[in-house]
Amino acid sequence: MAAEATVERDRPAGRARWRQWYELLAIMTVAQLKARYRRSLLGFLWSLIMPLFQIVVIGFVFQGLLQHRIPNYTMVFLTALVPWIYFNDAMLASCPVYLRFRDVVKKIYFPRWALPMSIVTSSFVHFLLSVVILFAVFVAVRVRFTPAFWALIPVTLILTAMLAGLSLIFSALHTYYQDVEYVLTALTRMLFFVTPVMYPTAQIPEQYRFWYLFNPLAAVCEGFRSVLPGYELPSAVHMLSAAGFAVVTLLVGVVVYRRMSAQLPEVL
Repeated sequence: MAAEATVERDRPAGRARWRQWYELLAIMTVAQLKARYRRSLLGFLWSLIMPLFQIVVIGFVFQGLLQHRIPNYTMVFLTALVPWIYFNDAMLASCPVYLRFRDVVKKIYFPRWALPMSIVTSSFVHFLLSVVILFAVFVAVRVRFTPAFWALIPVTLILTAMLAGLSLIFSALHTYYQDVEYVLTALTRMLFFVTPVMYPTAQIPEQYRFWYLFNPLAAVCEGFRSVLPGYELPSAVHMLSAAGFAVVTLLVGVVVYRRMSAQLPEVL
């Protein structure tokens, strides 16, 4: 009975702690969004303008000037570009986050994981706005909505979990070794060309295609592209591999953060 009473007494504290963490993350996400558009005349509208601008440029360059041979190439490129921008922005912005907010980290105690996580969540807001624009384009060009669109939910969860783990890892490592940001920038640029963003995996020689899709970002991009006619969701093997990578990355991120977070104020 005493043990049960102790558990009951601890439950509200646990719920209150989760609520405090949620509120902290929400506040910091809003702060990141406000800081991004501070002293901007259009403010948050840039989140809608930039995807529209990209659509116009991509359509003009690839369909109008280059006359790409891939049918409906603008949509093929755009559907993979949206998750890639989410990945790229969240990764590169979360890496130096502790250095950007060093005064706060050194003077105030708070759950420091909220800093890189707020970068991911603010990037997620921009990602959702880009998806809304993308869906509006689908309606405009008469892309038929099918059950394949529901697959975007688990694919987005895989990508977000992956980003959460990677942001915890690289933000902590960058605090100790500032070369990490330069290495990460170079790797993401290289990764862009080995991930099917500018081209579908159908352009990869068939003998390499199966192994190529074990790149988790390739599975994510092709997962988004599967909503288009003529494209399919990657096989269960590839999607489970991407999901497993995301889970492992998140667990490793938590371990790295716990080991390094206590020394962050001294290192900064």
